[in-house]
Amino acid sequence: MNATANDLALIAVMRRYFRLKDESNALKGRLEAVRKDAGDDIGRFYDPRTNALHAKDIIAWHGLRKEMDELMGLAATWGRGGSIEGCPAAMAAAAESLPDMHAAIEMDDATELSTV
Repeated sequence: MNATANDLALIAVMRRYFRLKDESNALKGRLEAVRKDAGDDIGRFYDPRTNALHAKDIIAWHGLRKEMDELMGLAATWGRGGSIEGCPAAMAAAAESLPDMHAAIEMDDATELSTV
């Protein structure tokens, strides 16, 4: 089984997605801890217009979630048989993952794994 450029783009997209998910969850956890300690209600605390002290983190969290949605949209496109390798978000994810991706993995007829 050969990995196509489109398949490698998906791998990069999903790696980026899970990195962002971890970052988002950590940020949300910190924000929630602060919110609970302050006794603020959710609506007021997460409104960056009324919470200037944490506005930067709130906006960053929303940005992470937006990018995660875009990446999951690319994965859905791939899943429907579409090409994602030329999409800017996929290209950015691939550039970020390049140091981590040592080689594409190919499955040969004898079902042995070999690097390309």
